Amino acid sequence: MNQYRVFRMPRGAGTQQATFLLLHGIGLSHRAFTRAAKLLVEHGDVIAIDLPGFGGTPRPDRPLSVRDYAHGVAAVLDRTQMGPMIAVGHSMGAQFALELAITRPDLVSGVVMIGPVVDPRRRTLWQQGLRLLRDAALEPLSTNLMVLFDYARCGPVWFLAETRAMLAYPTHERIQRLTRPLLVLRGRNDPIADQHWATWLATQVSDGHTRRTSRYRHNVVHSSPTETVQPIVRFADTLTSAAP
Repeated sequence: MNQYRVFRMPRGAGTQQATFLLLHGIGLSHRAFTRAAKLLVEHGDVIAIDLPGFGGTPRPDRPLSVRDYAHGVAAVLDRTQMGPMIAVGHSMGAQFALELAITRPDLVSGVVMIGPVVDPRRRTLWQQGLRLLRDAALEPLSTNLMVLFDYARCGPVWFLAETRAMLAYPTHERIQRLTRPLLVLRGRNDPIADQHWATWLATQVSDGHTRRTSRYRHNVVHSSPTETVQPIVRFADTLTSAAP
């Protein structure tokens, strides 16, 4: 478990009892959530995890599947003993959050999927790669610099290996096993997770919702943290009010 680097931000006095688990996307690290975490901590505890092979953590001796990552995160959460959390995943991190909620629903009170992958209409490496390039061309400079720094630490070999794992995970099938409330978020101009895909995901669960920001793209959690955090906090409020 030393391959999972955990960052904890305790909530301030008087905040609600939510706990937010932040799971980054492929090639990235907890740094993608830094801006959003500073806002979320005003509303609850925040736990961010650098997953194996990302963010400068040691690379495993074999590629890991989405289920492998979810099991590893569950083991980390078992050690923290902090109770059910709102699992917030960005891009491939949305797959980790989804799988965690399916396999260990005792650890998850709700799921937030930001820019979720992979739309089954575009499941090839080339289709995803072209959309990633389209996205990067119009992301803010500060966001692109953050992404490039983390991509360099990840390295192309591990990035490609985990891209295969991302493409192999059937998000469109696994979503139908989700029993926890779901919020799907996307940047208005996200070419990777379009509105059709986000809306469809939300309709696959009994308590599903979708929101989009007024602008920005795939890395909206970094480029527009305030507009991203607001619906997450409202989602957390509904879970708190619904709790017995």
